Amino acid sequence: MQPYIELVRRYVYRRVLIEFGDDELGKLAVAILNTLLSRGEAMTDDKLTSIVGYNAIDVRRVLQALYNMRLASVVEEFSESAGKLEQSWSIKDEDIRRFMVNLISGVLDKIDALMRQLTSTTVYICPRCFKRYSEDDALMYDYRCPLDKTQLEYVNPAEYLAILGAIEARLKRMLESVSRGAP
Repeated sequence: MQPYIELVRRYVYRRVLIEFGDDELGKLAVAILNTLLSRGEAMTDDKLTSIVGYNAIDVRRVLQALYNMRLASVVEEFSESAGKLEQSWSIKDEDIRRFMVNLISGVLDKIDALMRQLTSTTVYICPRCFKRYSEDDALMYDYRCPLDKTQLEYVNPAEYLAILGAIEARLKRMLESVSRGAP
């Protein structure tokens, strides 16, 4: 999974940045990802907090976000020394592989839906906000984007289908490579 780690880092950074609206939490997410991968062992949130040097609340928020992305795994164990239930977090190569398969499959589904839309209906797009409109909607809005009043542009299906087809082929090769576990 090593060739795809940088893609995962960028995705995690952006996803956490969008979710929480905080650049520092995006950096923290990448630091936690790197720490869990490099150590190769499950760690409690307290141990991660001391390693990455952020406050425990932010570390727990980011760990929960990584878990919700299905990237991090968690195991709950009762610690007799601490007298409480502790969560140990980990990220393994299998987690990275599963994450990449799910992510690529989701993108392929979206590309497939867009390709079906382009082959079945006439599509117009706003060049400013990139929102798509069917011919009926474009006519209803007088061929202007209702959000920013920009003139809508006709989408040439053949041109976009060729581009989307190339992207789809590349993603399918990537999916096959990730599924096999090869670079």
